[in-house]
Formats: sequence, structure tokens, C-alpha cells
Amino acid sequence: MKIFLSTFIICLFAYGLRCQSFEVVDNNRTHIGTIGQTINAPIRIKNLTDQPIQIIVKRLDKVIGTSQKNYFCWGEECYDENVNELPLSKRIAPGETSMKFESILETGLVAGISSVKYLVYNRDNPSESVEYEVNYTVNEDRGKNAIFSTEDMRINEVYPNPVTEFAIIDYNINNKEVEAKIMLHNVLGSVVGEYDLSFLETKLKIDTKNLNPGVYFYTLYLDNDGIITKKLIIRK
Repeated sequence: MKIFLSTFIICLFAYGLRCQSFEVVDNNRTHIGTIGQTINAPIRIKNLTDQPIQIIVKRLDKVIGTSQKNYFCWGEECYDENVNELPLSKRIAPGETSMKFESILETGLVAGISSVKYLVYNRDNPSESVEYEVNYTVNEDRGKNAIFSTEDMRINEVYPNPVTEFAIIDYNINNKEVEAKIMLHNVLGSVVGEYDLSFLETKLKIDTKNLNPGVYFYTLYLDNDGIITKKLIIRK
């Protein structure tokens, strides 16, 4: 009996040594959005102790589409997509559940499933660590908003918006006599792009890689008459 009790106490003590000072709360690991959206996935980190702890988060791996972009933020501070680890540790108060860390996915142009894996660890005791995988499901946007619709044609809003490399406009022209085009202007009103909308196509792809970041405007023209103008934001 004494031997059993001693063994139990030793095991209990060993378990206590292995206890984490924090936990990553499982908060809906799959996040759902549509093409052209930006999905914010918060990772909840809870301090299990009565002392403040310093946490570091490192991105281990990502499986995302070629038109997608992944980066992370802590509070209002967001990092470049090429940064894989928080440059400085972050303090979590005793008993606090922090939701300041967010994994961001710009969903790009194609539907599908993406995932990003992170390692969360205690700066002062790196052996206290948790791997956490964020999964994203990107769906087609079946309910895209039309900016103009008649019996002859329908044109939807541009996506993604903001855009980094390519912007897409979905449209349908039901009357081959319609002459439609999109003109892209900067804030000074100068034309930086002109694109015909073909009767035989349903999608316009606008290359924005060579344009400076900032606010632009795209206008639908029918038979050379400006019909509607909307804003497009370009980021790098």
C-alpha cells in the first residue's frame, strides 16, 4: 500500500511539472468565407496561472492557394506575409484569455480548402508549447452583388477588393449589340486602364501588379456613356 501511494505521489508530482502555464482554446478551427473576402481567424490563448506570461507564436506551415495571402496580427499590429514569427513576445495577464492573435487569409480567386499551422510557446519555457492548425473553407460567392442589371446585361462588383495582383469582374451580356467596357481611373481622374467586355466572355481580369497602391475608381460604360462608378483599393 505504501509503495502504491508513493508511486502515485511521484506520478502526480511529475504530471504537475508537465502542466502547461497556458492553453490554446479550441474556438472553431474551421473558418468559412467566400472568394474575394478576408477571413480573420482569432486564436484564443488562456493564461492558466496567477502570474503574467510571455507568449510567442510561430507559423510552422501553410497550405494555401497561389492567389491567396496569409499573414498574422497581434491586436492592431499586422506583419508582412513573409514574417513567420512574432518579433517580440506578448504579455498575457494572469487568468486572461487573449484573442489578440489573429491568422488572416485573403481568399484570392479560387474556392477550396486552406490551412495554416502555428506553434504557440512560453518564451521563458519553450518546452511549454502547443501546435494549432487553422483551417479555412473558401466558397464561391453565389450571391455577388450586381452593380448594374438590365435585360441586356448584368455586372457584379469587383473582387477581391482590396486587391494586390488581379481583380475580377463577373458579368453576363445577353445582347450582342451592347458595347460595354470598364475604365479604371486614379484619384486624379486619369485613365490607367480600359477593358472591353466581350459578348462571348463572362469574366474580366484586371492586372493591378504594376499599379501603385491606393484608391482607384472603375466605371461601366455602355455605348460610351458612363453608367456607374465604384471604388477599387489596391494594396501591395
